[in-house]
Amino acid sequence: MLDRFIAYNARHNGGDIAFGSLARQQTYAQLEAIVSRLARALEGLRDLAPRRVAVQCSDSWRHWALTLALGRLGLASASLSKGDVSEEDLAILQPEIIIIHGMGCMPPGEGRLVLDEAWFERVLEGVEGDDASNYYPPVPVEPSTPCRAALANGTDRNIHLIELSFAELEAELHRFIYHDMVEFFVRKARTARHVSSKPNLLCSIGPQSLSGFLMAGAALAAGTTVRSSDSQNIATEMMQAAEMLLVLTPAHLEHVLKALPPASRAMSHIHLRVVGAGLPQKTLEQTQERFTPHVQIVYGTDETGVVAAIPAEKRQSEESVGLPLPWVDIEAVDAEGRRCPAGEVGYIRIRSESVHPYKEENPVGGARFHEGWFYPGDRGAISTTGEVHLHGRADALINVGGAKFDLGVVEEILLTEPRIKEAGVFMLEDRQGVERCYAAIVSTETFDEQALSVKLRQRYAALPPVTMIWVPEIPRTTEGHVERERLRAMLKDYIQHKLER
Repeated sequence: MLDRFIAYNARHNGGDIAFGSLARQQTYAQLEAIVSRLARALEGLRDLAPRRVAVQCSDSWRHWALTLALGRLGLASASLSKGDVSEEDLAILQPEIIIIHGMGCMPPGEGRLVLDEAWFERVLEGVEGDDASNYYPPVPVEPSTPCRAALANGTDRNIHLIELSFAELEAELHRFIYHDMVEFFVRKARTARHVSSKPNLLCSIGPQSLSGFLMAGAALAAGTTVRSSDSQNIATEMMQAAEMLLVLTPAHLEHVLKALPPASRAMSHIHLRVVGAGLPQKTLEQTQERFTPHVQIVYGTDETGVVAAIPAEKRQSEESVGLPLPWVDIEAVDAEGRRCPAGEVGYIRIRSESVHPYKEENPVGGARFHEGWFYPGDRGAISTTGEVHLHGRADALINVGGAKFDLGVVEEILLTEPRIKEAGVFMLEDRQGVERCYAAIVSTETFDEQALSVKLRQRYAALPPVTMIWVPEIPRTTEGHVERERLRAMLKDYIQHKLER
């Protein structure tokens, strides 16, 4: 369905820029001509009637062009990351065909279509001269036909499959466009600034995530420019557009803040959207002082789309993520599913037309979806005014000897030490079956561990000793959550053979 928006924009606003970067630009007319050429070259795939076609392409623009061409052919698509793809991911995604282009991708094999540079040169030769008469017409499809698939792993330790039909994808694009329009244009009206152009989008979440695909897809459907950049050039990219909508997780934001020059000042043309996790007040203050005054905190998941949002200047506490969007019902309930009184912390559950159950059948997936509600694994409360307040992850709440601790809170306390860049806390049983607490730390400097221990005991007097392990990086989900199971697996052998001797 997204490809139809591209064709429409090409006919009506063909000279507008669809994709932009420091190296090159591509108009909507050029993009549509390329999509049409690729659709003709790949139309033989329709005869194979594949259930799902995955794309792995190191060039982000060609990745999108191939994905749009598959949509033009009425085929369901999925995106693979540019790097290594695990066998587990492939087993869950189950693509019958994988289109591969670029260096560093997976090797050829059964069901893999490798497209080299010569293939693209041959297919796209003279494409600059194409016009609307050369456009490849969309293949008619039933609205319920599968259109887009993606993996989600932000709510528990398991990886799950999400699949949207053509009708569901169109509805999600409309909802994302609504949210983008209200946030950007209403903010402009509040500040009485003239809107001269639609903001360019620069999103740190890739299209292999359903959220990343929908955010960029909504920008393309709305006729704006999607920019791409690597970490080294992101600062320069941000200066290229008159208005920029930048989507970052808190972890990505921390990296950007550290890369800013010491004397940097806030840039009013940047509109920052923080997604995937809560934003500490200290980080928000640094962001508004040194990066941009325009910050919005957004709460949502791949399974639900955008759930709630709030401009940072309206936030009364770190826990607040704003009011639910118009199509969303959200509640905090107790362990028996009873709604909690206003302000009381419970388990968050979400209901809306944007909630899409997992395709696979397993006990974990069944526990997440119940009687029309989705349980993302977050703890939170709903205020008397309907505002959503998050209080950490349910799976980060542990019970040791009858005492309960939130591992997310332990991480927040560790991160109050400025020399610690990242922290991930997990529990692991020793050889005697006793649960021990470990903190993986990313830091290149020494710091006062005793002072940190005092802070931890001030919050949790019965917290068992925390053993710190220095690591180069902390594994995270696309939403920015610490992958505790993966972290535990990474360090288990080291702990058992080095620390427990």
